[in-house]
Amino acid sequence: MKKKLRLINPHIFLSESIAIIGNSSCIINKKSGKVIDGYDDVIRFNKAKLKNYEDYVGTKTTLRVINNATFERTKIKTGLGWEESDQDDDFVLKLKNMKILTISPNKISDEKKNKNIKIENQYYFLENRYLQFLICLNFIKNIDIFSELIKILLRKKNFSVGFYFILLCIASGIKPHLYGFDLSEDMTKRSHYWEKAGNVGNFHNLSSEHKVINKFLKLKYVYLY
Repeated sequence: MKKKLRLINPHIFLSESIAIIGNSSCIINKKSGKVIDGYDDVIRFNKAKLKNYEDYVGTKTTLRVINNATFERTKIKTGLGWEESDQDDDFVLKLKNMKILTISPNKISDEKKNKNIKIENQYYFLENRYLQFLICLNFIKNIDIFSELIKILLRKKNFSVGFYFILLCIASGIKPHLYGFDLSEDMTKRSHYWEKAGNVGNFHNLSSEHKVINKFLKLKYVYLY
């Protein structure tokens, strides 16, 4: 049975047999690739790599969820000013026959969309910060979780795309199975399974997000592997 994902238009329908694959290095501690590929829907984030990691992360992707920086392509500073880098910054353009959901707190320009959209892919956009507040209302019956979510936003942080997508699933009546999420990770030393991720920066509060996911686990809204 498939359920409609809330707030997304055009609609995305997802199976209740769904694996959400996080980018934490903990995922290479166990060869779960075949198990992950057995789910009806497999969700991956941003530039998560499969090549050379298939035994651990699987090969199947039914939806890739990315942030606006990944979609828009980053820029590097040169002697001539700022220009687009050719080092994997055209990642989205390399995707083929893929469903791609871009999550952004701000509207992405039509120029950027036209530049980075390919006809063989299907694209979905969630572009507005107020929608992050709107999704929180789905958790208002649990005042503890609701208050934690609102605190994150009131501190002028945005939800990470991974966390936001988990919220969307739960709000849509879907209980996802999580792989590659290390809820005890020291975020000052975080890394992706294929690279060192670097500093968290000022955009997200990942420690608070982990705290909320732990609450979801206790309520059996999600399952962690």
